[in-house]
Amino acid sequence: MKKKNSKSTKNTNEGSTLNEYEKQRLENIRRNEEILRQLNIPELARSVKVQFKPKPKPKPKRQVEIKKPSQPTRQSLRLRDSTSIDDTNYFVDILSNLTKSNAGESYKNDKTKSIDYSCISGGENGFKAVRSACRSLALRQEWSSVKVTPERIYCIAIHPDKEKVLAVAGDKAGWLGFWDVKEKIEYEDDEDEPRTYKFQVHSKTITSTMYSPTNSNYLYTCSYDGSVRSFDFSQAKSTEAFVTPNEDFLSSMDMDPNGQIIYLSTNHGQFMIKDIRESKETFTEYKLHDNKIGCISINKVHPQYLVTSSLDRSMRLWDIRKLNAETSTEIQEIKYSNSVTSAYWSPNGNQIATSSFEDMVRVWVTMFRATWNPNPNLHPHFIIGNMRRSADILSGVTGELIWSMCDDRLTAIPGKK
Repeated sequence: MKKKNSKSTKNTNEGSTLNEYEKQRLENIRRNEEILRQLNIPELARSVKVQFKPKPKPKPKRQVEIKKPSQPTRQSLRLRDSTSIDDTNYFVDILSNLTKSNAGESYKNDKTKSIDYSCISGGENGFKAVRSACRSLALRQEWSSVKVTPERIYCIAIHPDKEKVLAVAGDKAGWLGFWDVKEKIEYEDDEDEPRTYKFQVHSKTITSTMYSPTNSNYLYTCSYDGSVRSFDFSQAKSTEAFVTPNEDFLSSMDMDPNGQIIYLSTNHGQFMIKDIRESKETFTEYKLHDNKIGCISINKVHPQYLVTSSLDRSMRLWDIRKLNAETSTEIQEIKYSNSVTSAYWSPNGNQIATSSFEDMVRVWVTMFRATWNPNPNLHPHFIIGNMRRSADILSGVTGELIWSMCDDRLTAIPGKK
């Protein structure tokens, strides 16, 4: 009896110390239990268990293959959640004749600083000319978005042909997706659909895509599966160009202006040079960073100069001619407070645009990359996405915002180039 009285006294004392929120919570619990008892299902709450999905087994390596052509069905692509009209013959026919077109401290914008425009492409009016051209930019497609790959996109590239607008994207699962922007599939009794194609060319994430500087009928890709492949537009076929001995995670890629040498970086800080005229096994390798090299860029005017950006919070400039297998010394290193996600030379080879995880740019979804307009005859400017789901075009001379591109139909953050 003493035990019971002691318990009652204890409950009374605890009740007197509860705040209004806790009292209301206990009252809600009591009321819910009463309702369950009236429904004759007092064990309902105890019977509910959280169901956890079993951890999926690792997927086996996919065989690299090119999909065989098939006739498009009458069902809408978007309704059946497909990603392409897989018509290889048509793809080869419309694309085989494509030809290459001719072609440290945070920077503070000080508008009072005198700028010598005599050595800048476009001169003093170049900035206004670029801004005027940007004002005509708009989304003119009838689709709010076009799904070109099964998984998340990691890299994109635009074919340099002046007439045809062909976009290509590489995704997390090793697929290449092509979108023929100006073309569409027309049906008499169904809605029109975008003209897309997809090919699985790697077994893991495609991290870089770029066209050969001398023959744009060839698209080069590198991947986390440790390989570099060449996609031939005339045959719609992908062939292996190089495989790292240890299947290193290839994180970035660039090529020399002659299209004969491929430069690669890895998640472990290595830099590789591969001459595609030599055997697949021949290459050179250098250790340039302690952590992942996220981006490399070769100077297009002076191809002996290399810039790298890394997870080790640095951007480094190198002279490729002076790299050493034992130890290499950079020309210059610029430290950042956070990881540097990209660094690219400008088309005229005298500027570098970088992006990082520091200062006012806070990114948790994906990384942003500042990418130059490749036309060296225009006022130097680059484009970079932001968390407001728009893309900003900035002057490479003053840092001033030229134009911001946005549209209500854009629901994703433009993180990749």
